[in-house]
Amino acid sequence: MFDSPLVERICAEGGIWPLRRGQLLLPRDFGFCRGVERAIAMLEQAVAAAKKTRRRLFLLGQIIHNPYVNRRFEECGVRILTGRELEDPAAVISPADGAVIPAFGVPVDVERRLRAIGCQIIDTSCGDVRRLWTWAQRAVANGRGVLIFGRARHDETVVTKSRLAAGGGSYIVAEDLRQVERFCEMIAGGAGKGFAEAFGTEATNASSIQPFENLALVSQTTMLYDETMQARSLLRAAFERRFGRDEAEQRLLFEPTVCRATQDRQSAALELCRSGLDLAVVVGGFGSSNTRHLHEIAARHVPAYFIETAEDIISANKLRCFDAATGGETAAADWLPTRRPLKIAVLAGASSPKSVVGEVLQRLAEFLL
Repeated sequence: MFDSPLVERICAEGGIWPLRRGQLLLPRDFGFCRGVERAIAMLEQAVAAAKKTRRRLFLLGQIIHNPYVNRRFEECGVRILTGRELEDPAAVISPADGAVIPAFGVPVDVERRLRAIGCQIIDTSCGDVRRLWTWAQRAVANGRGVLIFGRARHDETVVTKSRLAAGGGSYIVAEDLRQVERFCEMIAGGAGKGFAEAFGTEATNASSIQPFENLALVSQTTMLYDETMQARSLLRAAFERRFGRDEAEQRLLFEPTVCRATQDRQSAALELCRSGLDLAVVVGGFGSSNTRHLHEIAARHVPAYFIETAEDIISANKLRCFDAATGGETAAADWLPTRRPLKIAVLAGASSPKSVVGEVLQRLAEFLL
């Protein structure tokens, strides 16, 4: 459903598509990771089985953060629950139905209600995300607070927060290095007031800094690896200022939970963007954290535009694309350089199907023929 013969051919030829007036290039690692491939395959099997048995099939949220992929499954008869339906699946799902837990998992209370229904459950939760939960829950069981380096509203982080809270643990979410620095200032100074106000209820379930004086750091699996390492260094320095080097070693625990596929795609994107490009086009869902980070990496080295599908390429003068400042959609004018030849890279996040990448390549090729 999501393959592309064109992409396969370009990969077989070293990731380069030579054209009369330029080149289109692919990085050595891009597109679906193994966790996404597994989730997609499980959902495809569930769809096929549901058609045979005429069983209704419900998906508890997006299977992955890619609107094209989710729309294709809706066209196959899958109903995606959102909002209140997602919070109370029993109001929609019956014991005779099938329910699919997406790759990010679902909050503990939602999973509990789902299992109480008695319906068939297909759990596509990513293995890397499950390992993050296990490690963080173990840290909580050992008396540590957990700092999650990630986006507080991202589905993966929402589920992680729910699991830590269910285990009686304290968590705090830092969305960027600036928030890590703010947390470090409070740790280093032993701040007793203003903690909850500084971070907000979506970011923490604690009322003071005290639960985090023995700390475990995890990161959302799709964060930038380099920034995760910077967060680790900032925390180490703050704990050493407060407690001294030896005691800081005992109070701090780190686990590199950025998944290997995310790291590989970031490294491959960086390598290609440093190779002397004229332009980079990043393909994926605007809600995809790992794809946003690929765009950030590319934009540091070359003019870069983040689009969802080939339909966003309206003309050589107009492009619908992601607006990093607002997190929404914007229009870019004169985005394609007029000079020729051009070297254009197409980058794709771990939730981006090859079929869409292929369509984008085909559309870009029209400008280089």
